[in-house]
Amino acid sequence: MNRPGDDALPPPGGASSPPGGDGRGAGRVQLHCLVLRALVWAAGTAVLLVAMPPDYRAGPVMPLLAVLLGLLTAADPDGGWVPATQAVTVVAWLLTTLVYGYAPSPAMGLLIGLLLYLHHGMAAIAARIPASARVPATLLAPWLARTGAVTVASAAVCLALAAITGAAGSAVPAAVAVVLGAAGALTLARVLRDAAR
Repeated sequence: MNRPGDDALPPPGGASSPPGGDGRGAGRVQLHCLVLRALVWAAGTAVLLVAMPPDYRAGPVMPLLAVLLGLLTAADPDGGWVPATQAVTVVAWLLTTLVYGYAPSPAMGLLIGLLLYLHHGMAAIAARIPASARVPATLLAPWLARTGAVTVASAAVCLALAAITGAAGSAVPAAVAVVLGAAGALTLARVLRDAAR
């Protein structure tokens, strides 16, 4: 299954040699690869913290677990920690809205969706590029452009829905709002995947 950004990237190791083919510095960890993995950690940690109930964020245990899960996804972006973190995020958001009774807001749903998208996309790139690879800026430009387009489109859709529903949105039960939001997120992911082919 392709992840966001897979189509714009070479096979693993394909960008590890600098121009000239001398292999110099091939075993050296590149700064931009470390920054990319740091962003994977930051996005994974942030989305868990945003999705969990506020009471959980107040204590030290759950934030530390969020940090740990984020570190695991950054250390092994091609393993099972990335989908596990996203599944935990969805469960935490459902607990926040359905069990603890916090009303889901369009802004919060947009933020969680964007963080999940960024985390998934950056993990896909980190998994395809070795830590010693020298990646030209032109290789990341298509992914950055697509990410910006998704961000703008998501914000526009969220604002439009909020304006259309208006006060009627408060009458929608939390369970229904969560189901509709999840369906919308899955639909958007399918559209993006088909558009990337």
